[in-house]
Amino acid sequence: MNNKTIVALLAVALVISLTGTIMSVNEISELGGKWMVISGAVTSSATDTGNTTLEVLANVGLNLDDNAIDLGAGYVDGISSTGIITTDGTVVSWKNSTGGTPTISDKHTLNNTGSTTVNVTVSMDKDDSEHWLCGASGSTCPGDNAQVDVKMTESAGDSCISGEQTGYVVLANTTSKNTVKLCDSFKPTDGTDTFDVHFGLTIPQEAPTGTKTAIFTYIAEAQ
Repeated sequence: MNNKTIVALLAVALVISLTGTIMSVNEISELGGKWMVISGAVTSSATDTGNTTLEVLANVGLNLDDNAIDLGAGYVDGISSTGIITTDGTVVSWKNSTGGTPTISDKHTLNNTGSTTVNVTVSMDKDDSEHWLCGASGSTCPGDNAQVDVKMTESAGDSCISGEQTGYVVLANTTSKNTVKLCDSFKPTDGTDTFDVHFGLTIPQEAPTGTKTAIFTYIAEAQ
């Protein structure tokens, strides 16, 4: 069976807002099977066989039901070298524009709109975490402590049959980036066909001001 791939592109803005752009490519491939069927007239001296070929078409589809994340504006407090925020609510040493602790609750929601189970990975367009949070490619923050983490949570029952990445894992650090598998087997069954993706950011105190934007690519491949 040929692999089927769908790609969705999203943009996340750290300081002010996030907008998302989705491009989907649905491909259909074939799974061949052979059935043996006995047919023909039966006599005392001869039999015959015939075969029937069945082609099962697998449609791969991935949609982002929630593709916008807004982390607002803020800064690292004056006594810490980094601020930590996650889209599922963790806030450490990070202040909003009025000096208070912000409430953060947001995510991307992936929906398997196809007819087959798929594995799903995510990657980032920037070279590493400092490329995103500290400036242009090759830029660094003196502390070398920027980091981007990612995880998934099942939002609709047991949507991921196996291989759930339910704990935060490094997507990008100060020197490199990774492709992270979020789910090995993402179900297409209506009602249990979605999961959420959360991000964690470690932001250096010396990160320059301004909007921070990165593009995350989700890839789904049929099994």
